[in-house]
Amino acid sequence: MRVATSVLALILAACGGADRVAASDIGAACARDAQCASGFCDRDRCAAPTGDYGRRCTPAPRGADGLRDGKLNVCGAYVCALERCRSCASGDQCLAEYGAPACVASGDRPGARCGR
Repeated sequence: MRVATSVLALILAACGGADRVAASDIGAACARDAQCASGFCDRDRCAAPTGDYGRRCTPAPRGADGLRDGKLNVCGAYVCALERCRSCASGDQCLAEYGAPACVASGDRPGARCGR
């Protein structure tokens, strides 16, 4: 039995399943997208992608003012980080990326977004 358990552990590790959080993992702690059943880890918590939130992205180029080009930004008020639209981490990040004054959570949208 001990050998079978060890073999199963090796198979899971090889498939990336050893550190994958359970299917009902929304809100569970994570360090990277692959750990979440939803495939999306936002600010160290598993989350469900919705609309712009969790969308695949490439950071928009910066304009002459040093801010991201809003016309080419697919993330809306979220920040493109690690190829996904994610929650902002701070007001300083929002100011540097978009010129927005704050990083705020909204009751009607998931995650935190740059804005007022």
